[in-house]
Amino acid sequence: MYSLIEKDRVSGTISIFGFRIGEGRDSHCFNRVHSRRDFIRLLDHERSRADRSGREFSLIAFTLPLIARDTRALRHFMKMLAGRIRQTESVGWIQKNDVLGVILPDTPSSGAYKLAHDILSLNGKPCSPPAFTIYTYPSNWLKGNHGQDTTYGDCGPVQDKLSPDAREDREEDAGSNLFFIPGIPLWKRSIDIIGAVTGLVLLSPLFLSIAFLIKTASPGPVFFKQVRAGFLGRRFTCWKFRTMEIEADSTVHQVHVRELYKNGQSLKKLDDQDPRIIPFGRMLRETGLDEVPQLINVLRGEMSLVGPRPDVPYSVAHYLPWHNRRFETYPGLTGLWQVNGKNSTTLDEMMRLDISYVKNRSLRLDAEIVLKTIPAIIQQACGKTPHRDKPVQGR
Repeated sequence: MYSLIEKDRVSGTISIFGFRIGEGRDSHCFNRVHSRRDFIRLLDHERSRADRSGREFSLIAFTLPLIARDTRALRHFMKMLAGRIRQTESVGWIQKNDVLGVILPDTPSSGAYKLAHDILSLNGKPCSPPAFTIYTYPSNWLKGNHGQDTTYGDCGPVQDKLSPDAREDREEDAGSNLFFIPGIPLWKRSIDIIGAVTGLVLLSPLFLSIAFLIKTASPGPVFFKQVRAGFLGRRFTCWKFRTMEIEADSTVHQVHVRELYKNGQSLKKLDDQDPRIIPFGRMLRETGLDEVPQLINVLRGEMSLVGPRPDVPYSVAHYLPWHNRRFETYPGLTGLWQVNGKNSTTLDEMMRLDISYVKNRSLRLDAEIVLKTIPAIIQQACGKTPHRDKPVQGR
């Protein structure tokens, strides 16, 4: 059933990585080791359950190749894991042949650490067991936490001697390599590069015209650069054509965002009565032309042509745990939300549309969104609400 877990039909002996681990209690545990596809599905289900109940759970990711050559250590590790896993906990492959995961419902990180250390203790004496990483949802999900003493050598645990800055960098790197969150597909990245290069070349005359308008209307730079949250919540500098006065105060928008989260109102912009907007700025914003420079971000690999809009950090600070799922793909120039009501939707509806895109991302869906973008922009510029294809589903 699984390439690394084989059961002899005659003897009933189960082998892992070619090593026999015997029958009974040990073999029973690994009869239910899930494939990567099934395990990711279970993980998604557990996240949905935690979103509804408000109770956290933990995931232990064991890196097995470090002990694969040590027959005794591998057999003992599998036996220890078999002896500690409860019926309510799930075991499966996060990364085939490399990383084995254990889902621990209703378990904080402290409980996950205790279980991991118990499993890695061979009769109380460390002996080259696998390294592990703890992810606790929702408190420490995107970054992950290696913590201290998670990697062992022959003489015992290796202490964390990194400086605070280096430790923070290491944890950020750990979060960027989440095994259970897929990166951008090759087809999507290829289309992004081709589309960004083509767009920048064909739209270069438009760039020059808009730059001339901005320079004529207001002194200052042509471009406006702002920090946004992208894939896995990582921050990047987002490019736009400047449509507001230099050093415009963002306090008004921050208050507006706070009210949206508090009252659940539709996502209306402040453009109509915003004195910060320069001449021609409102026209650029209504037509989406102010966002064309984000083709640079697409080319740099920070954004995609299609995906959720990149959000500002002070808005992300108000996110509920389930909102963070929109970070599991790259932000885009256009997306499912933009062609399904956009500013007429509520914040929760926007989040559900973004998460729906994350779960159903495909070449066909991207093509449909791109084809509907221009009509949606025209309807918005004319003051009409873009048509919704289907009702917004719950999370």
